[in-house]
Amino acid sequence: MADESSQKSHAIFIPYPLQGHVIPSVNLAIKLASKGFTITFINTHAVHHQTAKAHPDIGSDIFAKVRESGLDIRYATVSDGLPVEFDRSLNHDQFMASLLHEFSAHVDEVVSRIVGSGEKVHCLIADTFFVWPSKIAKKFGLLYVSYWTEPALVFTLYHHLDLLRENGHFGQQGNFILI
Repeated sequence: MADESSQKSHAIFIPYPLQGHVIPSVNLAIKLASKGFTITFINTHAVHHQTAKAHPDIGSDIFAKVRESGLDIRYATVSDGLPVEFDRSLNHDQFMASLLHEFSAHVDEVVSRIVGSGEKVHCLIADTFFVWPSKIAKKFGLLYVSYWTEPALVFTLYHHLDLLRENGHFGQQGNFILI
């Protein structure tokens, strides 16, 4: 058996289940795997279903083709707590509640199963929009990496929202429009 220093780093990756978050997450997962990481990518059944419907050639695993090049990317899907056919865009509050309570519990189960198998996992990478992954990482003794999928400009706007308000650029009553 190889000693710990020669083992590849293993990251469990959890994207936020919206297309604009999943695509950059897939790209980062492939990039990390190309640098020698083992990646376990956890997607929702609903996002996988949408992806498979749009690209019937992917079948049950969106990483099957890249894995042919030798990359060590594992793929798992779990329920977000809602039926696949449920319209998440029209029922935003239910979707958000389900991500917080149901999806997080399903992810916890998968992480528990992986860690419990004896395989060494080094870190949990999750979309910054989630509020619960740091608790799962701590529970299993994993390094937690919060991954921001949106452009840097959007991060800067969120980060400086207080300054935008203070200087009258946002959240003020008046006859102007924030563009």
